[in-house]
Amino acid sequence: MPVDSSFAKTLQRALISADSGAVIQIPVGRFSFDRSISLDGIDHVSIIGAGKGKSILTFLGQKDGAEGMLIKANNILLEGFTIEDAEGDALKIQDSEHVVIRNVHTTWTKGAKSTNGGYGIYPVACTNVLVESCEASYASDAGIYVGQSKKVVMRKNIAHHNVAGIEIENSQDVEVYDNLAENNTGGILIFDMPGLPQANGGRVKVYNNISRDNNFENFAPEGGVVSTLPPGTGMLIIAHTDVEVYDNEITGYKTLGLGVISWFFTERPFDTSNGYDPYYKNIYVHDNLFMRKKAIPDLSKEFGQMVNALFIGKPQDIIIDGIFDPEHQDLPTICLTDNGENLRYTNLNAETATGIPDLKKLLDHDMSKLICQGTSFAVEGIEVE
Repeated sequence: MPVDSSFAKTLQRALISADSGAVIQIPVGRFSFDRSISLDGIDHVSIIGAGKGKSILTFLGQKDGAEGMLIKANNILLEGFTIEDAEGDALKIQDSEHVVIRNVHTTWTKGAKSTNGGYGIYPVACTNVLVESCEASYASDAGIYVGQSKKVVMRKNIAHHNVAGIEIENSQDVEVYDNLAENNTGGILIFDMPGLPQANGGRVKVYNNISRDNNFENFAPEGGVVSTLPPGTGMLIIAHTDVEVYDNEITGYKTLGLGVISWFFTERPFDTSNGYDPYYKNIYVHDNLFMRKKAIPDLSKEFGQMVNALFIGKPQDIIIDGIFDPEHQDLPTICLTDNGENLRYTNLNAETATGIPDLKKLLDHDMSKLICQGTSFAVEGIEVE
């Protein structure tokens, strides 16, 4: 498809001059941009293309701007286009309410490179968000991400060949269902990170998803938490409260099916002055299918090296770190129920361990201790127009 560079000015002018209620069309074609395009402060705008792979915005060789497309407005519809090769994040939506992102594809066409943008589809600090029938690939952090947001639905999406396929971070009232995460480093991540304005997430339901064959190389730039993620991770929960994981297929992983760890286990500093909670609580994992790959666990990252050292080349289905909040012993920490038979499960009991030899002495493989009736909770629904 030939590249058209003249449409860039047309589209940016349309975004700058748009009135409330505007519908901005992206025609069939491949359109080149050398700087970010943005919509700021104009509500009730729709940006609609002819479909993924038909209306293509390419930022290859971008000279200016930190994103491909940046949206800061309310009541927004983004539908039916592809963003390629943004210098930074492909599609960022910030401080917005009532956002629909549908049938959008973000990718980097040169493959897995640490210089790729961190995020493909990236709503942050938003309320009432629907991400539906989208596709994301080759992001050096997360393909489809939601952070510090409230009332979010992520459904019917495909994330592949990213470091993290789908990531939920410090967000509240989130439903993640009917998605496919495959051939990423890690399939689905649910994190609470310190040092963010919205300190803690809560009430995240992850169900009817397929997370399979997530053994892709970790090509994230060094330094961030995701750069430590071992290839071969189906799902990872860090320091989160109120997470229900059920009716998912988590298969084909060479290192770990599900990991549940506190922030302490990352050995990274944190500050609790804004209320950040480093422990996980009320994690209810039930009625999932786990099926590991016959392979040696990852040896490129410390976590994978630990799995390999502790279990002598055997991938694991479920690992928890066993670091629980001592001030809330009355609360259910984690329940694992009806997730199949013959699972390789371990509680690392890592609170007092100082290395692999200590961990080997403390390992507890008795999953029956965590077979319990967890708490299924309601998620406040989205109100997208």
